Amino acid sequence: MAQLLVRALPLGMWFAYLPRGPLVADADIPDAIGALRDALRGMRCVGLLCDPEIPDDPVTRDALRSGGARLSPVHVQPSRTLLFDLDRTPEELLAGMRKKTRQYVHKAERGGVITEETADLERFQRVLERVAARDRFGIHDRAYFARLRELFGERAHFQMARVGNEDVGALLVIRIGDRAWELYGGWSGTHTEERPFYLLKWRSLLAMKRLGVVRYDMWGLAEGDASLAGVEQFKLGFGGDVVTWVGAIEAPVSAALYPIWQIAGRRRLARSA
Repeated sequence: MAQLLVRALPLGMWFAYLPRGPLVADADIPDAIGALRDALRGMRCVGLLCDPEIPDDPVTRDALRSGGARLSPVHVQPSRTLLFDLDRTPEELLAGMRKKTRQYVHKAERGGVITEETADLERFQRVLERVAARDRFGIHDRAYFARLRELFGERAHFQMARVGNEDVGALLVIRIGDRAWELYGGWSGTHTEERPFYLLKWRSLLAMKRLGVVRYDMWGLAEGDASLAGVEQFKLGFGGDVVTWVGAIEAPVSAALYPIWQIAGRRRLARSA
């Protein structure tokens, strides 16, 4: 199974992108990519890119190469991430944290930090805008988050942390089946002493556990980007397991037209990420 997204290229051509797919057993990934290539031939598709959640190891790489696929220089989804097994008690999850992180969680609880879900996207957006202005990165507009809520319904969890009446943290978690992913979030930078974002993360783990989530993904660690080293250390304080996926895989569908993907497609996908 796979979700296939289409991106236009010059001359009426296009390429296919499979985010976090195809969904098959790890050993079947090369065959699945081959089957997709066969299905796309004759459809003006020059190539396909996918980034399945399979481990990065020599056996996987050799199998991909033998099937005509290769690792891509384009990275849309993070290849390093932090996974949490929520099939454990809250006490066990707390014990898996670094001592300082555990202390900050308890400090936030004692300091009166309030965490809650909200249906008010303006609240969520305002916190993200403050984070984006401080750290100088772009964010989606409110219509984007409204669309996510429309698509995922009660499986989209817009979570907030506040101190008194001031919103200081925001976190969006998407839940599908027994898995959950953090997609967007941040701390406003105020009320440092109360450590609100530590409690928001912890309460999110507990909330997803109560809803039957077994695997919780904090969605990405630094991949050679020094500016994200602090974010990585913050996440690692909660415990979990660092996982490295094989990364983005690309395969030509039309050998003759594949250079169009190499010249234009990679840049276009990287810009849209």
